[in-house]
Amino acid sequence: MSIADIRSPTVLLLLAAGAVFYLSNGYTEMAGSDMWWHIAAGRELIQTGSLWMVDDWSYSAHGADWLNHEWLSDIIYYAWVSQWGVASLVYWKWLVIIATFVLLQLVLARQTGNHLAALLCSAVAVAIAAPFLDVRPHLYSLLNFSLLLLLLLGREPRVWLLGLLFVIWVNLHGGFFFGLMAAAILLFPWRKFSLDALRAAVLIGLVCLLAATLNPSGVKTFLYPLKYAFDESSPFRQLGEWLPPFQQGGIQSPLFFTFMWAPLLGLLYFLPRIRKSVDMPLEGVFLTLLTLAMALTSRRFIPLFGMSLAIMMAPLVALCFDKLRLQRFAAALALAALVFAGYRLTPYPLASGPAFHYLTAEYSYPVDMLNFVEENGIQGKVYALYNWGGYIHWRMDGRLKVYIDGRADTIYDAQAYYNYIKVLTSRPGWIESIESSGAEYIMWPHINKRGREKLQQLRATGRWKPVYRDAVSWMVVRQSVNSPERFRPSPDSPWRDMSVAQISAWNGQPGTAISYAEKTREVIPWHKGACNLLSGTLRSQEKQDQADTVMEECRAYFPSAYLR
Repeated sequence: MSIADIRSPTVLLLLAAGAVFYLSNGYTEMAGSDMWWHIAAGRELIQTGSLWMVDDWSYSAHGADWLNHEWLSDIIYYAWVSQWGVASLVYWKWLVIIATFVLLQLVLARQTGNHLAALLCSAVAVAIAAPFLDVRPHLYSLLNFSLLLLLLLGREPRVWLLGLLFVIWVNLHGGFFFGLMAAAILLFPWRKFSLDALRAAVLIGLVCLLAATLNPSGVKTFLYPLKYAFDESSPFRQLGEWLPPFQQGGIQSPLFFTFMWAPLLGLLYFLPRIRKSVDMPLEGVFLTLLTLAMALTSRRFIPLFGMSLAIMMAPLVALCFDKLRLQRFAAALALAALVFAGYRLTPYPLASGPAFHYLTAEYSYPVDMLNFVEENGIQGKVYALYNWGGYIHWRMDGRLKVYIDGRADTIYDAQAYYNYIKVLTSRPGWIESIESSGAEYIMWPHINKRGREKLQQLRATGRWKPVYRDAVSWMVVRQSVNSPERFRPSPDSPWRDMSVAQISAWNGQPGTAISYAEKTREVIPWHKGACNLLSGTLRSQEKQDQADTVMEECRAYFPSAYLR
């Protein structure tokens, strides 16, 4: 594929259609809890001026070495947020997604010579990956995989570019280890095997390996992904993203259960009629088998499988399109693809505010609670929900230290996680487990994780007293901790209005609930909690038309499945 090919109006139209379609797959709603501590880590790196980090955010591992192998991602996050604000991270996400799959599309077009097939295979790849595309550094591994394919698939290796790629990759995300395995497959001389060719491939592979050692933690960075891969006893493998795809819970990719069988189509390459027309893409076959095995072990690898499958299937799809002579209609099909992609994108916002609110489940975090904490200068040890740890770090910068958070086994040992699970599931002795940890405060959700039941049991002990509650959380403090008899209220904000609205609804005061929910929507008209509360309260008053109007307005900002 030449520069002239790319400048062709039809090709540009197909690339534009791809970009819009890939963007439309970047609207997965997910509580991006890791995002918060990554931003906070970037701030910490800038503040300390050191790449070697120790824990300053927890009380269970305070002062311990922290294997922050994604430090470069964290600095990029913090620099981005400092320049454009937290909500603008949705633009970072969309740019990385578009770049990843446009590059894949270009690679497939170069591989097959058929831009229509390249678009279709890339579109299937992004659709398979879509449920996993959230605001986290793992997106860099998808982007770097596309870059690796661009550099190696059907090309003579440029050693210095490969070395540079792995120096950057190893400091962005742990997926560099997969990159090394993929590089081995792509470098192997499948078609013109000789000892000299094999020796050259091994030497280039060693350059990539040595380049990946250029990171602050050295060999430890290599051992970390290996531990996850082979230590089945680690409790952290029970986190949702590490579960096998057939196990209940966590993120699911519905398309995976269909396309996991697609590698069987690779057998078609053995048919004589097909072998006369196309070469078997051995790199794609082995990448697909590798990533399928990885994905069946842990669902987090499903996006890599989708991309690898595209490499394996693209020559077959291109052959099919050639037989159908679809190239004659390339311009019309490109235009149709662009219209379809635009139609698919139409319901979703490009504005960062509503997009960030829903894509990261911003509404599920204790925003008003931490406004209250900051207003009253509260500091100390807080036993909080695992998924809230990163948000607390971002807001409090170590002034509130948590028991555990999403940094998982880069800082915490297995026993800390087991103790947390005991509390999370309210197993016998869970209160004593919190108290023996040294916690001075507890911050927990009202509705989920048995929050109301936990609050009742804590108050029944007489050893804990309430401090504050907002729309999503409550906080209690130990009786033995010196604390004011009366606290200052949290500052005026739409989040405080939402707290008043929600608590009023629970207290059977629908008029106040409606009034404050409307106040919330005056500033944040897309606020999911305010939309649902307002609509539900109006329905309970048999004001169905008004409730429908509210829901219609809210869905116009973001068509969330969680707006009911």
